[in-house]
Amino acid sequence: MTLQVLLWALGTGFVTGAVWFGITFFRRHPSQARELPRPPESLPGESITPEHMARRLLELEERLDATEQLLQREKTKEPRNER
Repeated sequence: MTLQVLLWALGTGFVTGAVWFGITFFRRHPSQARELPRPPESLPGESITPEHMARRLLELEERLDATEQLLQREKTKEPRNER
């Protein structure tokens, strides 16, 4: 019984210490905690132009529209016309 209490106390202390460390670390280093993702590096010979970005944005919008249609089809359980 004494061993169980000792193990419980050590486990609780470890968890409490880990939480305290996490809170302290992220409060002191907010730039590391909230680092924004960077855009992908361009491939050699590929420059990112406004036209390139517009083309990619259009492609993403088309994918989003297709995904929304598929989800709507699933909601209404409309049968697909597969050929």
